[in-house]
Parts: sequence; structure tokens; C-alpha cells
Amino acid sequence: MDRTEENRQEYKELQRRVKREVSKAKQKAYDELYTRLDTREGEKDLSRLARQRDRDGKDVQQVRVIKDRDGRVLTSEESVQRRWKEYFEELMNEENEREKRVKGW
Repeated sequence: MDRTEENRQEYKELQRRVKREVSKAKQKAYDELYTRLDTREGEKDLSRLARQRDRDGKDVQQVRVIKDRDGRVLTSEESVQRRWKEYFEELMNEENEREKRVKGW
């Protein structure tokens, strides 16, 4: 692409136009949303949007299901915690293969 001053100016102008159009489209969408929310059906939508926003704002604080060594799905809180404990014990207590090779040399 040729980087002449003319091309730069044209690019800047196109960027400004795009920003304006995006801004107009957003404003129109919000206006339509607000109009719809003022209706009876809109009240239902509003509560649905509020619930969704609440769910979206929460981080996943815990894992509710996990698979055991055999691939079976564990769903009870106790069994999930037990499996995580097993996993981390194995992970942290596993011997390093490189250390074995160095010692055996």
C-alpha cells in the first residue's frame, strides 16, 4: 500500500465516517431498546436482562463437576473436592524425570 499523505488523509476521513455511523447505529439501537422496555413485554425483557447481567458479572467461583481418573463425572461437592485434592497431591508429589536421569548418570 502506498503511504502517501493523500492516502493517510483519506484513511483518517474514512475512520471518522465509520465512527459516526457506529455511534448513530448504537444510539438507534439504544433508543429502540428503551422504547421496547417501556412496554409490558419490555418489563419481562428488563428482568431477563438484569438476571443475565448478574450472571455475567459473577466469576466462576467453584467447579461443580469434574471427571475422576476413570472418566466418570463427579457431581457431589465432596467427591469433586476429594478429586481435586488427589490431583494436586499427585501433581506436587510426582518425581521429576530429569532428576532421576541426572542421579542415574
